[in-house]
Amino acid sequence: MLTDAALRNLKPKSKIYMASDRDGMCVTVSTSGTITFRYDYRLNGRRETLTLGR
Repeated sequence: MLTDAALRNLKPKSKIYMASDRDGMCVTVSTSGTITFRYDYRLNGRRETLTLGR
């Protein structure tokens, strides 16, 4: 679950990584520590990604 406490505990690593919630919601954490919210979904059989913010 991507709660406020869980997001605060995400620390940068040597590579970009993802922490997922459910139903396509996830965040990516960059090597500099920037957290980007993303929503993955399918449209007409294709996987699409919507970046919601940083």
